[in-house]
Parts: sequence; structure tokens; C-alpha cells
Amino acid sequence: MLLLKGLSHKEIAKVRSVTETTARQQARAVYRKAGLSGRHDLAAFFLEDLMLPTATGDPAQSN
Repeated sequence: MLLLKGLSHKEIAKVRSVTETTARQQARAVYRKAGLSGRHDLAAFFLEDLMLPTATGDPAQSN
């Protein structure tokens, strides 16, 4: 959730009481386990489910 909220690795480390290196390693592990390449893909993964379907069911046509 902290990654999705846009916190930096440094901010995440402070909130979680870990080092910045640990926060980065854990973020990479999340991306790897989810088959994602990074933070942008993680956000897109969650936002995709929030998009309303269009009348045709084609998500490319939603505005």
C-alpha cells in the first residue's frame, strides 16, 4: 500500500523502521512475485480493476 500511495523507499523505510536498502529489496520482491517490472506496473495492476466497463465491454473505449 505504501508503494501505491507514492511514498519513496526512504519514506517507506522510516514508516516500517527498516533500512532504505531493505525497503528497496522488499519492493523488488513484490514486483518479482507479481510478475511486474516496477511501481508503475503495480499501480496499473490495481487501477485496472477499478475501471468501469463500457457498454461494449472494451476497456480501451472507457473515458
